[in-house]
Amino acid sequence: MGFKPLDLDLRIPTGGPTMTENLFTKDCIRTFTGLYMNVFEPTPEMINIRDIAHALSMECRFSGHLPNFYSVAEHSVMVSRIAPKELKLQALLHDASEAYLRDIPRPIKPKLTNYKAIEDKLMRIIAGKFGFDYPLSSEVHMADAEMLQWEWDELMIGIPGNEPVVCMDPKLVEANFLSEYYRIKFV
Repeated sequence: MGFKPLDLDLRIPTGGPTMTENLFTKDCIRTFTGLYMNVFEPTPEMINIRDIAHALSMECRFSGHLPNFYSVAEHSVMVSRIAPKELKLQALLHDASEAYLRDIPRPIKPKLTNYKAIEDKLMRIIAGKFGFDYPLSSEVHMADAEMLQWEWDELMIGIPGNEPVVCMDPKLVEANFLSEYYRIKFV
C-alpha cells in the first residue's frame, strides 16, 4: 500500500489586493505565494496555507542548533498525528504564526515584550480562517510538549527511542504538511 497524494488544485490564488513589488513595504513581509503580510494588522486574505506550509518547512526547530535539519512543519505534522481526531487541524496549525513571525526559542519569547500579543492576534485570525479554536486546547499543548521532549531526546541529545525522528528534505515536508492539511480538512 503506497502513499497516493491527493489531487488538489494548489495554484497561487489571485484577485487579492494588487501591490507594487517593493522591498520595503511598511510592516509587511512578502510571502512565498507573493502575498504581502502585515504582521501587525493581519487579515484573513493575507494568510495562505501554501505560505504556511512552505515557510514552516524551511524553518529549523531549536533555532537550527541540531545536527540535522528538522523543520517546524515536520514537527507540526507529527503533533497532528498524535493529537485526538477532533483536534488534528488545531494541532497541525498550532505553530502557523511562525510562518510569518519565525520560531522564537522558549527562553527568549517571553522576554520580547509584545511578541505574545502580536502572535495571539495573528493566531486568532489564522484559527478563524481555517476553522479551529484558539487559544489552543490543553490536549494540543500536551501533544506539542510530548513531541518537544521526543525531539529533544532524539535530535538534540541523541538518546534513541523506539521510533526515530526522520529529518526530511524541506520540499518533501512541505508536500506532507499540505497533504496532511487537506486530508484533515476535506477527507
